[in-house]
Amino acid sequence: MTRSELATRGGRVCPVCRGPSEPRIDLGDFQLLHCGECGCWASDAGVRTARTSFSPDSYFENADLDRDKWDALLRRLGDRRASIHAALDVGCGTGAFLRHLRDVLPQVRREGIELDPERSATAAAADRDARIHATDALAGLARTPGPFDLVTLWDVFEHVDAPTQLLVGLAERLSPGGLIYLQTIHERSLLPVLGRATYRASLGHLRYPARRTHEPHHLVFFTRPGLERAASAAGLRIRELWFDRLHRGRMDGHPLVTAATSLLLRAENALGGGLFVNVLLERAEASASVGPDRGDHQILPEDMP
Repeated sequence: MTRSELATRGGRVCPVCRGPSEPRIDLGDFQLLHCGECGCWASDAGVRTARTSFSPDSYFENADLDRDKWDALLRRLGDRRASIHAALDVGCGTGAFLRHLRDVLPQVRREGIELDPERSATAAAADRDARIHATDALAGLARTPGPFDLVTLWDVFEHVDAPTQLLVGLAERLSPGGLIYLQTIHERSLLPVLGRATYRASLGHLRYPARRTHEPHHLVFFTRPGLERAASAAGLRIRELWFDRLHRGRMDGHPLVTAATSLLLRAENALGGGLFVNVLLERAEASASVGPDRGDHQILPEDMP
């Protein structure tokens, strides 16, 4: 299979499990394709150069609002934090998480990959001891041989047109006992489900809700079965899985819309779901001594922003 066959590149192959993806939702300047095998959705917006309907200024300017999530992840690592000597943050943005890691675990060697040249320059200037690679995720792997004890992808996986290929490359750079953490959008969350349902109920005439919940800068929308298949293809397994939500301060849009969205996400969290799905991955052959797979988790109160 070539990369051009992927649904994210104009083909009909699921970029997650390589099953057949069929066009289901036509949003005008791009379309959404559905995989019947893993349930994931893919967008061809990248290859069709569709433009996002808003500028995500609040999202990047308020990255520190995710500090609670960063601390929650480190708490989940428990005693294993002491064995983290090298960390890689894929899609590191302005380097906010890497700087937080420096403050909490100063012994850790830090590297980051960031596609946007302005943000990568900001990250490098703000943390002179971190090594920042200004390139896309797949190309950056050639410059980051590892090994790494911790690899993180905060809101990055959905932007990658070949996510399983990326996960395979990252798994190859894990140290023995290393972990990969990723946070991405959960396609079976309330907002994307409502967006797609509105499109179907209107027979395709009402496109805005589906477009707003599947913006063109996101290329893949994941289900848990899809994440499990991607992990398996990389020789990994899900050690932990939990849900959380997007902080309102990182939302862009009209205040009434962000307020209503925040209320919906809070209600979904209270019921055990969430817009974001978080997974902590380890090698499939990892010893049982590091602890069992704890499966689904409702989000803990201290994890909530």
